[in-house]
Amino acid sequence: MDTHPATVAEALLLRLGRAGVPYLFANSGTDAAPLIEAYAHLAATGSGPVPEPVVVAHEMAAVSLAHGYAMSTGRPAAVFVHVTVGTANAATGIMNASRQNVPMIVLAGRTPVRDDGTPGSRDMYIHWAQESFDQAAMVREYTRWDYELRDARQVDAVVDRALAMATAEPSGPAYLSLPRELLAGPSADQQSGVEPGRLDAAASAVADPDRVARVADLVVEATAPLVITNSAGSDPAAVDALVAFAEASGAGVVETYRERLSFPASHPRHLGFDVSPHVAGADPIVVVDADVPWLPPTKPSPAAKVVKIGLDPLQRTYPMWNFPVDIALPGATRLTLAALAKAVGTRVDRDAWEQRNRVIAAFHEDQLAEARRRADSAASRSPIDAAYLSRSIGQAIGPDAVVVNEYDVHSDQLVLDRPGSFYSSPSVSGLGWGFGAALGAALGAPDRTVVCTLGDGAYIFSNPVACHMAAGTLGLALLVVIFNNGRWNAVQESARRLAPDGWAVRTNNFPLTDLAPVPRYAEIAAACGAYSEEVDDPAELPAALDRALGCVRDERRLALLDVRTA
Repeated sequence: MDTHPATVAEALLLRLGRAGVPYLFANSGTDAAPLIEAYAHLAATGSGPVPEPVVVAHEMAAVSLAHGYAMSTGRPAAVFVHVTVGTANAATGIMNASRQNVPMIVLAGRTPVRDDGTPGSRDMYIHWAQESFDQAAMVREYTRWDYELRDARQVDAVVDRALAMATAEPSGPAYLSLPRELLAGPSADQQSGVEPGRLDAAASAVADPDRVARVADLVVEATAPLVITNSAGSDPAAVDALVAFAEASGAGVVETYRERLSFPASHPRHLGFDVSPHVAGADPIVVVDADVPWLPPTKPSPAAKVVKIGLDPLQRTYPMWNFPVDIALPGATRLTLAALAKAVGTRVDRDAWEQRNRVIAAFHEDQLAEARRRADSAASRSPIDAAYLSRSIGQAIGPDAVVVNEYDVHSDQLVLDRPGSFYSSPSVSGLGWGFGAALGAALGAPDRTVVCTLGDGAYIFSNPVACHMAAGTLGLALLVVIFNNGRWNAVQESARRLAPDGWAVRTNNFPLTDLAPVPRYAEIAAACGAYSEEVDDPAELPAALDRALGCVRDERRLALLDVRTA
């Protein structure tokens, strides 16, 4: 096997491959020409390994696919985008990945520097207008590291640093721009990838043991401890650690604005997804990987102690954030929770523990019953009620499925327990994430049934044709369920909250929120080779879900249900 790459582009691909990067999701442009030639030469000569090249025909879809793959596997993929314009299209996806600490390598072409006729230099009309003064500035605030490759001899070191910066905690996107003539030029006189990388990114920060002991003392002495979490399950090992802490301390757990399954829904200490009934009477409140633990007017008692656990307890990347933090425990969540569970141990008063246990378990059962009642009462309602649709999905998919949700599914209707079985859209709300992320999750977990639940607006924003094409390219089978209410529901609800007695509510006139005329989304999916149905009768919903899941599981085919909801 030839281990001497001919060009810098070949050296780059070889280093990525030997570092374990499995895929390069790409929406290419003229700057990709050196990579195209490199892939062809490496394939002809049998050199490798290199990341598998996958065409994804829009940058938002490509970045979301890498996002979903990293969510389900913990491994970063690479994305290639076209200079400034491709970076601009990818920016929303990069923001999503940054806020959810999802590692990936974003490679962007850079307009050629030279115009002297050398290979890769400027030879097209666009090569002047596409250049910017600082290309990476568009996404710098949302990346862990950015750099421009400057010399052929840098390739191994630059790739190694990009991967280390992307995967070191807190992980996130790394951005590397690649001048075209440098990629097309000869590689350095070295064997790319022969020497292993020596940047260990696996070390985890650990909270101060004295601070852990202080929090343990608070919990032991407490009468009403409460845990609030949002995304502790970003690390699946943290879920078991949170269960151990809740059981040892007697605390109830609320998953607020759930982005990851962080606590088993059927566990008797699960207090649901609404913090408002619990915060005022809780002390201490242990906030675990939750950037917004509650919304005004909800707030804790002034005497209550608030503990914040996570890699960045003060949310340094947020320009303004002023929730109370009396004790910060920075570090890897799984390690902090394990240390707390051990420190609490058997010190909690058993009588108080049993009393809390009875109260929390009764609340848990009541909320499960209320969720069932709410869905059952809406079972015959038309248009189809979102709670009933959510319950029907939960009953159809089984306990081992993976749900990737962009806004619309009701978490309390799913009752999922397994870590890595629920992912929801990032708090930065870069719309269009769900479909691509679900494709990435399916790519990373081929043995599990993946279900993507999203609104009609989110489906539009996902660049659906590009996503359907990527599913066909990769042979991915999953179920997509569109909660189709024909409007920007979140925007309309925001107007209702702003002016509950205002003119929009009184006249039922909400400009800028209507998505009519409603497209035939099922026909878009069918045109791309998917199985698809429109569902508007609630009585037909269970059978339609069974047919669609049968296509996914038995035929290994993507299926889409366009469900007309209230």
